[in-house]
Amino acid sequence: MRADRHERGGTYRRCAAFPAITAVGKGLDAYVAVDASGTFSETKRQVGLLRMLQAGVILSDYATLMVEILKDDARPEAAAVYGAVDRPWAKLVGQIAQAYGK
Repeated sequence: MRADRHERGGTYRRCAAFPAITAVGKGLDAYVAVDASGTFSETKRQVGLLRMLQAGVILSDYATLMVEILKDDARPEAAAVYGAVDRPWAKLVGQIAQAYGK
């Protein structure tokens, strides 16, 4: 069985890069939602992203990761997940999923 680790929130270095790089070093797949973490320095942001990429961390945005975690629009939670993702297309897909789920 493969274990995965999803990182989100806080600063890149403390809450995303270090835990994700450590997880990859332990043989886990690590995903980081880059728009859920940040820093006050653009240089630190760029370096953090490069370090994670070089270590094998999978970088994405939060909406894409939520949809991938969901895996199937037919799931009962699909409408709620798409509704919570703050993107117009996501709300539309959630409404369609809810309509076809009835």
